[in-house]
Amino acid sequence: MIQRTDGQRRHWTWWFIPRPFDVVSSFLYPSVLGMYFYNLFSNCDCKGIMRSWQAIVLIIIATVLLLCIDRVEYWRYGEETPHRVAIALLIARVILIETVSQIDHFSFSAFLYLIIPLLACLYFRMRAGYALAAAALLLYIVKHILHRFSFNTVDEIENLFIFTIGLVFVLMMARAVLTERASRARAEQLLAALELSHQQLQRYSEQAADLAATRERNRLARDIHDTLGHYLTVINVQLEKAQAFRRKKPEEADRAVGDARRLASEALQDVRRSVGTLRQTEELFAFWPSLNALIEQFRSEHYQLILHVEGDEEGFSKQRLLTLYRVVQEGLTNIRKHAQAQNVQFDLCFGEQEASLSLHDDGRGFDSAMRHDGYGLQGIQERLEIIGGTLTIESEGTHANGNGKTAGTWLKVVVPKDSYIPNPVSV
Repeated sequence: MIQRTDGQRRHWTWWFIPRPFDVVSSFLYPSVLGMYFYNLFSNCDCKGIMRSWQAIVLIIIATVLLLCIDRVEYWRYGEETPHRVAIALLIARVILIETVSQIDHFSFSAFLYLIIPLLACLYFRMRAGYALAAAALLLYIVKHILHRFSFNTVDEIENLFIFTIGLVFVLMMARAVLTERASRARAEQLLAALELSHQQLQRYSEQAADLAATRERNRLARDIHDTLGHYLTVINVQLEKAQAFRRKKPEEADRAVGDARRLASEALQDVRRSVGTLRQTEELFAFWPSLNALIEQFRSEHYQLILHVEGDEEGFSKQRLLTLYRVVQEGLTNIRKHAQAQNVQFDLCFGEQEASLSLHDDGRGFDSAMRHDGYGLQGIQERLEIIGGTLTIESEGTHANGNGKTAGTWLKVVVPKDSYIPNPVSV
């Protein structure tokens, strides 16, 4: 059941003409009744009218029922009347129209037959309407012959022509109504699809916002680990050094404390810069000055570092250069914390399609089978996955080689240029 809106229930015009095509029936039914009374009062005396009171009551009741059927049907079913109900209502209308036609002696009431093919089109589509239109035309001719015997006057031929034109008109109106219904149904489907798409887009937008927030949290976590974590590790090493040399080499201990103090100041400045960059669109970063400062700081801790560089960084975006810097930073931090190494070999090569970085120390290494990635290496892997890079770590474990030195660890990274991004493969 289709519920009527409040406006349809309250406004009196809804009862008068609930649907646009009800204009035909709403004016045709009363017009037939009016023509009947006009002919009755024009051709009969008062006694004849009194004898016809039963016919008068019956034609009034039939006309009112025809009007009520249209309105009750639309109030109950809207524009989609069930198939069986439509058949029953169509038969009821045919009976009532035939009743009016018999009382009217097939005068002006003949035009009520135009309603039947119109409703058949709306109920059962155009083919049924065409069939009933042909039946109505045939019925009109047969009844006219029965009541008038023939089409022997100009008026009778004109009435037949007008009836035929009326059939064509109602068929065209029915087609227009069906086309409008189909267009409205398509529009409602499009609106429903649009609403669904809008809801999906809203959900995708929320998911994208959550994903962006997660990525930002991960980025901040990596930055904190790679910057502040690096400084704290170095400061801790310097303080341990100062504690170890406090009595034997006071000057060395004072130098270590001074270095720790300087690094703490640099860490504080780095934190301030990091907080400041959260308010800016781009982070200020220069690859070579930052890398040189990192290497010099490492060498100042009495490590032997051999640096070998080929090519230049032209064509590599700041994001890729920053990733390479973070890899070196994490590698040197891990050497300080775990490797117990003395010598480090650092090779960096900028090629036409990719940049390769190799970091090798002569420390104690670790067992690859027992390898457990820390948060730092996890952050490096996440950075490399974003830009399509790869990370490889190899180690010979804790056994000594033939020269009495540990084999150490190799950290290798490959980063593609912006215009050349292969599928990342992590080893």
